[in-house]
Amino acid sequence: MHLRNGSVTRNRALMTVRRRSAGGQPKFRMLPALLLAASLSLIPLSGRAQLANPTYGWNLGNTLEATWSGAVMPTQQLINNVAAAGFNTIRIPCAWDHNADPNTHVINASYMATVTQVVKWAQAANLTVIINDHWDGGWFENSNFNSLDTNVNAKLVSYWTQIANNFKGYNSKLLFAVANEPNVTSQAQTTVLLQYYQNFINAVRATGGNNSTRWLVLQGPGGGNIDNTNSWVTTLPSDPAKHLAFEVHYYAPYQFALMNADASWGSMWYFWGKNYHSSSLTTRNATSSTEESYVTSELQKMQSQFTSKGIPVLLGEFGAIRRTGTTGLTGTELNRHLASRTYFDKYVVSQANSLGIRPVYWDDSDNGTGNNAFGIFNRSTGVLTRPDDARALTGGAALPPPGG
Repeated sequence: MHLRNGSVTRNRALMTVRRRSAGGQPKFRMLPALLLAASLSLIPLSGRAQLANPTYGWNLGNTLEATWSGAVMPTQQLINNVAAAGFNTIRIPCAWDHNADPNTHVINASYMATVTQVVKWAQAANLTVIINDHWDGGWFENSNFNSLDTNVNAKLVSYWTQIANNFKGYNSKLLFAVANEPNVTSQAQTTVLLQYYQNFINAVRATGGNNSTRWLVLQGPGGGNIDNTNSWVTTLPSDPAKHLAFEVHYYAPYQFALMNADASWGSMWYFWGKNYHSSSLTTRNATSSTEESYVTSELQKMQSQFTSKGIPVLLGEFGAIRRTGTTGLTGTELNRHLASRTYFDKYVVSQANSLGIRPVYWDDSDNGTGNNAFGIFNRSTGVLTRPDDARALTGGAALPPPGG
């Protein structure tokens, strides 16, 4: 997800109901994909990733990956409050390219220090930590995946070599995720994507220390889309440590999760879940085919493809926008909408964890307003502003529908 100032946007059209030169950096041969990759069916069962079981995860979104002014920087109080609210995992989206010299690709020391400080706060609060390279201006995610670009590859290797060296002494509760939502639209482009991933793995492993066995997270094609991942990811890169996890995202159904204006082809949905439908705003109810059974069937694809073979899966982002302020959505029906969101969150978290998939809620930062689409903490004060949401996201009860 790439959000700016609370508005919901995508850095690609694929939303379905989803240089520094290599001088001084390790060089890696570009081997054919079939030699790099191992069949998914042949990957041996290995120790599970250092992800909490069950996982109650939270994203520090629109913050350290922000490439615009105005983002509120995190505080230790915020991180402590995230842990106190019941979350045990934090995903920290980062923008390394935006904070690096454009010619040498050396990451700014001040930015590295900021990310390091947040990681330290999170580990002190006993949170499992995932850091990535997020949208970051699209330098990687919107690159041409028709063939491997040596300049893009050099940047990828440079950044992750620097990041890995900085964190090589940190324990296994810190995971590296190479990207966020790569804009890959075919099986052939997925093959190129996996070549980049192989060079990321090689770069991190070459730094030694705890990076020799650190869990590394690879992102699904088509923006982390489950169906594209299910169809196109039939192999994984080679890793001597056999510590690879895969990441997908879930924002479905689109009309409930992300759609923010009615269109000629369909309307926004305010209510999700068989017991949360409105009898008065019937056109705003999600269809039954996109509700509980659909969540389960989508997640089961990842369970069958990955977790059943010993490959952990991170549901790195999921959520549905909060529609406060929507015309015509007031009173009991607004309460029904807010309650249905908590049920959606609880259902996704419960189903994911039951299938060995580790969910991390997308929080887009409310910048102190309390009303942004996903935000549940006031980022200026660190205060939890949406306790009902937090409860549902951390194993507690969802709000019941109004009246029962």
